[in-house]
Amino acid sequence: MEQPRQLASGRWQARVTGPDGKRHSAGTHRSKRKAQDAQVSKLAELRKSSPGEVAEPIRFDTYAEGYLWTRRPGEPGALAPMSYYKEQRRLAILNKTFGHLALHEITSMQVRGWWNAHSTARSARRDTYRLLKTIMTLAVDDELITRNPCRVKNAAKDVSQKRPTFTESDVAKLYFSTDEVQTRGLLTLLSGTAMRIGEAVALDWEDISFFDATANVLRHLTPKGMRTGTKTGEEDTRHLALPTWVSKELEALYALRSEQGEVTGAVFNNQRGGRLSVDSAERIFRKLRKVAGLEEMHLHDLRHISLTTYGRQPGVTLADIMARGGHKSERIAMRYQHTDSERDRQMVSTLPNPMAAEHQK
Repeated sequence: MEQPRQLASGRWQARVTGPDGKRHSAGTHRSKRKAQDAQVSKLAELRKSSPGEVAEPIRFDTYAEGYLWTRRPGEPGALAPMSYYKEQRRLAILNKTFGHLALHEITSMQVRGWWNAHSTARSARRDTYRLLKTIMTLAVDDELITRNPCRVKNAAKDVSQKRPTFTESDVAKLYFSTDEVQTRGLLTLLSGTAMRIGEAVALDWEDISFFDATANVLRHLTPKGMRTGTKTGEEDTRHLALPTWVSKELEALYALRSEQGEVTGAVFNNQRGGRLSVDSAERIFRKLRKVAGLEEMHLHDLRHISLTTYGRQPGVTLADIMARGGHKSERIAMRYQHTDSERDRQMVSTLPNPMAAEHQK
């Protein structure tokens, strides 16, 4: 869907391309958001034919973009920013095959053909198929098609081959495969706090307290830039206690930075001195895992290992794990199970240091 255009008067002009392939005016508005809402309403209006008229065929890309626009961040029932970005990427994949087709032209045979053509990336295929099925189900509800062509059997169970299970000893192998202070600090932070990588690289030194051994997760870095809160919502933040061995690694990194001047801004830097991006962190990790002989390991596995280890500590409850990991599922249950900063500190005080255990072997 095209973006509204701001006029010299300051108002925003809204136009849309209808199912007929022609551009239609949706008026001018005082704000960009109102113009965007008008575009969605205009598209819905154009999709409905007048009584007695034959409805114009609606292209898949036009209909799908209208649906996804209703799930944009900031709207009721919206997706989280990162989830919305991923859905946009999945739609781009679908549009390569189905975008130019009218909804009623898409057949079960074409859907199966698309499915079979993407057999090498099963996890991504499953998620993209889910979006396709959602869109076509909505088209059935809107009476634009009579039957959903998405009928691939067992599509929801389509998964990649089972990956290995990684443990604390694997974290230690990664740690001792590098002598770079920053890389060791990042590995230790991720394995000791279960932060998402976007949350870790978004940290500023002001978010870390060595006196209290805590870190505040207030924002996260995405391919679209810095976002407030976490991937589950702008209002979602976390105050995490740091295990002693994590604090020591970060203190070593701080000391190294101090030798170069005043320490402010991003905790983790790129080679030019700017903030380390998620993509750069992933590249560093891929090189490191190769050196460690762990080429099937993903950076996100560090979060899984951390939460699994945390969950094994005596007295840790589901609420504790959800609070530390920043999960939104089981939210209602969390209202009845309280987790505070002092309890979090008690839990992490017993977390084993995988690097120390490996070093003693």
